[in-house]
Amino acid sequence: MATLLDTGLLYHFLPLVTFLFIFSIVYIILENTDWLGKNKSLKFIAALSIALISLFAGGVVDLINYIVPWFVFIFIFLILLFMGLTFLGIEKNVVWNNLSIWTVMVISFLLLLIGITQVYSSIFTPYADTNVTKTIGSETLRTVFHPRVLGAIFILIISSLTIRFVAQKVESK
Repeated sequence: MATLLDTGLLYHFLPLVTFLFIFSIVYIILENTDWLGKNKSLKFIAALSIALISLFAGGVVDLINYIVPWFVFIFIFLILLFMGLTFLGIEKNVVWNNLSIWTVMVISFLLLLIGITQVYSSIFTPYADTNVTKTIGSETLRTVFHPRVLGAIFILIISSLTIRFVAQKVESK
C-alpha cells in the first residue's frame, strides 16, 4: 500500500543526488580558493569532471550516500536550535558567529569519521580475522580508526575548543 512516507522511489534518484552533492561541494571549494585561477568555466569543468569520475568509485558513493542524510537531518536541527536560541533572547551575533561555526565544523568532522568507519569497516576494523595479511599501512589505519583512539581525539577537540572559548571570555573582561 502506498503511503506518504514511502521513500522507495527516492532510491532511484540517489545517483543524481550524489552527483549534485559532489559537484556542488567541489565547485564551492574551487570558487572560494584560487587553485585554478579566476576562470569560472575551468572551475565548472573541473567540478563536473570530479563529480562524474567519483560516481564510478564505489566507496566514495557509499560514503556520500551514508553521510548526506545525516548532514541534512543534523543541520536542519542546528538551524532550528540556533533560531530557538535567538528567539529566547540570546544575542544574535553570539549564536550565529561563534557557536555555529565551531558546531558545524565539529559535527561535520565527526560525521565524516563515522561515515568512513561505517563504509570502510572491513578495512579499518581492529577485530579482523587473523588470516588477513598485515602490513604497516593496514595496522596504522586500524590503530587510528580504533573506537578508543577516535574517542580520545574527540575529547581532545572538545577540550581544546573549551579552553579557547574560556580564554577568549577572560581576555574580553
